[in-house]
Parts: sequence; C-alpha cells; structure tokens
Amino acid sequence: MKKVFARATYKRYLPEMMIYIAVWLIVLMVPVVSNFFELLSGKVEVMRWKGVFILWLNVLPFFFLFLLNNRVLAPFLFLKQKVVVYVVVAILLSTFTFWVVDMVSPSRPVMKRQQIEQRMRDRGKEGPGPREHDAPGKPSGPDIPSVRGGRPDPRHSDFPRPPFEEMPFFVPLFRGPFLGRMLIALLMFSFNIAVKLFFKSVRDQEAMKELEHNNLQTELDYLKYQINPHFFMNTLNNIHALVDIDTEKAKQTIVELSRLMRYVLYESNNRLISLSKELQFLNHYIELMRIRYTDKVRIDVSFPTDTGEVQVPPLLFVSFVENAFKHGVSYQHASFVSVCLQVVGEEIHFVCSNSNYYRSEDQHHGIGLDNIRKRLRLLFGERYKLSIDDTADCFDVQLLVPVS
Repeated sequence: MKKVFARATYKRYLPEMMIYIAVWLIVLMVPVVSNFFELLSGKVEVMRWKGVFILWLNVLPFFFLFLLNNRVLAPFLFLKQKVVVYVVVAILLSTFTFWVVDMVSPSRPVMKRQQIEQRMRDRGKEGPGPREHDAPGKPSGPDIPSVRGGRPDPRHSDFPRPPFEEMPFFVPLFRGPFLGRMLIALLMFSFNIAVKLFFKSVRDQEAMKELEHNNLQTELDYLKYQINPHFFMNTLNNIHALVDIDTEKAKQTIVELSRLMRYVLYESNNRLISLSKELQFLNHYIELMRIRYTDKVRIDVSFPTDTGEVQVPPLLFVSFVENAFKHGVSYQHASFVSVCLQVVGEEIHFVCSNSNYYRSEDQHHGIGLDNIRKRLRLLFGERYKLSIDDTADCFDVQLLVPVS
C-alpha cells in the first residue's frame, strides 16, 4: 500500500521536478557552452574547465538555498499561509548562507583589499608629487586638502578611508556582490513559489474534478436504484393481477420478468451499454405489457434493427415507457401507447406517446419524472433536450440525447 501511494505521489510531482531539473541543467551548462563557443571562435585554445568549476562553486550556495526552500520553507511555511514567517526566515537564511560563504572563502576579496591598502601606504610614504591637473599658482601637496563646504572632499585621492576591517559588521554586506546575490536568491525563491503554486492549483483542480465525479456517480447510482424498485413493484402488481385471470399468461410474464431482472442485475451496473441491448430490454418490457392488456390497447413500437456501435446509459428510456402504460391505459376506453426511437446523425431521438385518461398525478409518478430529469442533467449536462406535452387526450414525451 505504501509503495502504491509513493508511486502515485511521485507521478503527481514528476512534472514539477522535471522543470526544476531542466532549469538547473541550463544554469550548469551555460558556462560550458560559453567556453565551447569561445573555443570555436578562436578566442581560447583549450577549454577553461577551472573557470567552469569556479562558477559551479559560486552556484552551489544558491542550489543549497533552493533545496531548503523547495523541501522545507515553501511547503511548511508559505503553503501553510505563514507568509510573514516565510519571508523573515528566507532573508535570514540567505544572509547567513552568503556570510558563511564569505567566511569560508575570503581569499580573493582580502587579497584585493590588502593590495589597495598597501598601495595607499606606499604612496603616503613616498609623498605626493605635483599633479598635472593642479592649477598654476595653487599650492599642491597633502598639507592643503581639497575642501567642500569646510569638509574634506571624499573624492580627493588623499582623503583617508577607514580600513575595511574597522567598518561596522553590516556595512560590508551592502558593498560588493552581496546585494546582487540577495537579488538572485529572491528571484529564485519567487520562481520556486510560482511553479509550486501553479502545480498546486492544477492538482487541486484534478482533485476537485475527481470529487465531483465521485459525487455525481454516487447520485446517479442512488437515482437509478430508486427507479428500479419502482419498476419491479409495478411489474409484480401486473403478475399478481394475471394469476387469477390467466395462469398461462402469468407464467409467460414471469419468464419475461426473469429476462428483465437478468438485464438489470448484470447490465445496469455498467456506465454505458450498447443501444441494441437497451432496445431488447424495452421490447421485453413491452411484450410483458402486451400479455396483460387486451386488444383495446393499441401498442405501436418502432425501433431500428441496426444500431451499430451506439452506446447509452442503462435504463434510460424504460421509465417513460413504464409511465405510459401506467397512466395512459384505460380498461373502459380505447387506449394507445406508441414508442419510437431513431438514431439521427449524432443524436438519439426518443418519442413516447400515450392516451391521457388519468389527469391527476400521484406521488410516485412525480418522483419518477423528477428522478429522470435529475439523471439526465447529471449524465448529459446541457447537451440533452426533454419536452413533455400534456394535452387533454395525449401525453407526449420527446427526448434528444447525444450519441455516446
């Protein structure tokens, strides 16, 4: 179970990891490609791998900060809505990292500062000579410093600067490459957060769609199982009525009912079934109804003989046919039930009409139609069309659904 969960988590985060790997490979390959083009152009004779390694070492602190941000700071602080804490920790961590890097490898800056200070000391010992830019008639030398508003001019070459080591601790941080490195770290953190937020939104949308799908499937199953007991209750009532009237018809009805139950038990659990099986089911149901009624009830059926590979949700049309026989047949008057289905292009046209003698709708009839409308809405969204025409002598239902 843990392996399956780990594999699923790996697949979910694989695109995000691939982006990070691609970006870091580009960063590492930039100095190599630059040296290669210099070699091709003739500027250098051999690849300067030492310079490439130095650049890679300079990139190493940023890679360290990226790993900490990607695995610790972003998931446990930023994505947990602790934005202020995240910003403070990120700044402190970046400052500490770059300070440690400067302490570990200070040779180049220190040597450069020592060289500058040694030149200034040597120049002070030798004494300044006349400068070409001094105006004629004006004294020159260190005893008459340049002044601006009564203060020594900092731009004057003889203006003494305090040694680098005697400055306050925070001053060196704002001189040299520190601000540049902090800016790069800020851009790197921002890029990391942007990628994480993007893929988090994608994963949230997928989870929401999966949740909606599960909810829809649960509601569809509930509506379908609400239709089935209603259907079998009416069928059993029909068989009960035939037992005393015609035993042979009752036996034949039980056979037809067994076929219907086999379809409901083994086929209706599928999300889609072939239209031919659904029409076969409707034919069995209509034949069951023919056994019950006399010749005064005219039953017309028109189904296509070849439906090809068309598929439909199971038990999609039987509720209309069931209501037609239940509310459209009279034992005292001539009645009719007409069922027609056609496949026209990319649509299925279903029409069910019946004589209308029972104007008052009982509670169960209303529940059946409401369930049908809910199921159609869940299955097809806005891609279906259901129209019901209830007149004085005819109840007509027309349904258009797309071909699956």
